[in-house]
Amino acid sequence: YQRRLHWEFQTWSPKMVGITGSVIVALLLVGPALAGKGVDVSSPTSASAFACLKGQGYDFAIVRCYESIGSPDPNCPNTVKAAWDGGMNQVDLYMFPDPSAGNPDGQVDSLMAFLDRNGMKQGAGKPHGYTSIWMDIEGPQYWGSQSNNRAFFEGLLHGAKTHNANVGVYSSASQWNPIFGSDYSAGSAYPLWFADYNGDPSFADFTRFGGWDHPQMKQYNGNLNICGAGVDVNSR
Repeated sequence: YQRRLHWEFQTWSPKMVGITGSVIVALLLVGPALAGKGVDVSSPTSASAFACLKGQGYDFAIVRCYESIGSPDPNCPNTVKAAWDGGMNQVDLYMFPDPSAGNPDGQVDSLMAFLDRNGMKQGAGKPHGYTSIWMDIEGPQYWGSQSNNRAFFEGLLHGAKTHNANVGVYSSASQWNPIFGSDYSAGSAYPLWFADYNGDPSFADFTRFGGWDHPQMKQYNGNLNICGAGVDVNSR
């Protein structure tokens, strides 16, 4: 079960790595109208599944490329290629870091080295290019003290900056505030992808947190099976 463990103990249901584990930036400015819908995936997904998803109106994909067990996801390169081959207009990656392992800069280094070994270039298109990496921040029970958590998060951002990586943040108020504190806004300079599984792709339900006044993207439903693929669905 290579998907994230969907929360059973929260009032929302975002993605979360479980036993096997399951970042972050888009380049579009938030406008008054939604710019499209897409999927994020954490398990191998075929080109035919992406083609089917494209036929149902999903035109971008976000692929897990680093698992919460603290290592790159070996399925990522093939799934990224499949997304392009299936007709996706944009492909992003996400990183689910492992706060219990520490060394956030090293975790980013590990991801970037993996991408390089597999010919995955930021800003490139087919077959393995990607636009951005989203940092997946959730699961307060897997994090430590707020002071240590802040240092870890800032280490992730520092590591990404060292590699000139385009990054953004996946989180929600119910995750961010317990992990870092409601007064912490070190991520607010980066685009936000937030989760609220209310089935509504609009951003009308967004409530300010972490210094963000508006999101870049919303995950509005998850743990779905569409076209034979396990997906979460998103709008931007």
